Amino acid sequence: MEKTGNTEKIKYDFNTAANLELFMPNLNDWYRVTSREFRSFNGKRRINNVDYKGPLYHYATNRRANKSLFPKNKIVEHNWVSARRPND
Repeated sequence: MEKTGNTEKIKYDFNTAANLELFMPNLNDWYRVTSREFRSFNGKRRINNVDYKGPLYHYATNRRANKSLFPKNKIVEHNWVSARRPND
């Protein structure tokens, strides 16, 4: 049987063993997360208390995401539909 699903190795542009945190504005605080959530969060991110301005990826993929097309302070899902470009 052929393997299907998550067969591609996820690319990480940062140290996954570091202290990865996301800022949650509704709770007004920073929270530790996994490296998979960290790379896909469209909001304030920091590594070891230093702001991170790296690339944004769709959750569980290596596909880069355009920050302006996705809701702020949420994880970018790969099946999210833009209100501006619904047929994309």
